[in-house]
Amino acid sequence: MEVVKVGGSLMAEAGMVMKVLKDYDVLVVPGGGVFADAVREVHRGHGLSERTAHMMALLATDQYGLLLSDLSGIPAITSLKDFSGQAVILPSAMAAASGLEATWDVASDTIACYIAREAGARGFIKLTAVDGIALGGSLLKTVEAGKLLNTTTCLDKSLPAYLQKWKMSCRVVNGKREENIRRALEGEAVGTIILGG
Repeated sequence: MEVVKVGGSLMAEAGMVMKVLKDYDVLVVPGGGVFADAVREVHRGHGLSERTAHMMALLATDQYGLLLSDLSGIPAITSLKDFSGQAVILPSAMAAASGLEATWDVASDTIACYIAREAGARGFIKLTAVDGIALGGSLLKTVEAGKLLNTTTCLDKSLPAYLQKWKMSCRVVNGKREENIRRALEGEAVGTIILGG
């Protein structure tokens, strides 16, 4: 079983991504995409508290998860006790009960890491719209999570610290290319692997 976070940046490719994932034993964790973007706008425009905006953004991940489930026929679940071989988890309930800080820094990447840990995985695959992590203009094959602390990348700001804390890894893969997804799921080196310990 692989834990795969499907980023909201892949909304246009979601049908293709889910068609590929359906061929594997996967636990899919959705990002927030346009649903979370709408929450950000409401947060800015109406002065919502961080906590309320965070809870609304968690519900946004459930919405994207329902979309991914519907496109693929992979069942949507709300708890890992319901996981059997293949599922899209609607993460809001687990994330709300996780004890993770309720801020925009703790977003769907960190939630995917938490869910992977709870599922007994040592890491997860993040499918997104970039080829991996680039520092100093160079795309990295491997990088230690500690080198990404306080660095702006395609990751949640909090993810590198949690990868270190939980000694987990994250492989960042461009999900716009079907062959990249398959290579990552089959254990091949593609994208960037972030090592947490």
